[in-house]
Amino acid sequence: MKDFEKRLDRLESLAERIKEPDIPLEEALDVFEEGMKLSKGLKKDLDRMQAKVQRLLSEPEDEGEAVLEDLDQEDGEESEV
Repeated sequence: MKDFEKRLDRLESLAERIKEPDIPLEEALDVFEEGMKLSKGLKKDLDRMQAKVQRLLSEPEDEGEAVLEDLDQEDGEESEV
């Protein structure tokens, strides 16, 4: 989760930078490109987290062993508690 938050912070700083009136065109293009890449990656992560929440909400409650999924791991990799 820390990685997600770091990338979100970076995106916010890029958004502030591109709003500056004195930013050179080349730098603005670089900032925009980096921001788009970050935005797409963050959206993918959010979609994955949303799908996980939906799965958890739709699972029937049982008294079995709890299985936690590390959000920083790829899909399919789970750790048992």
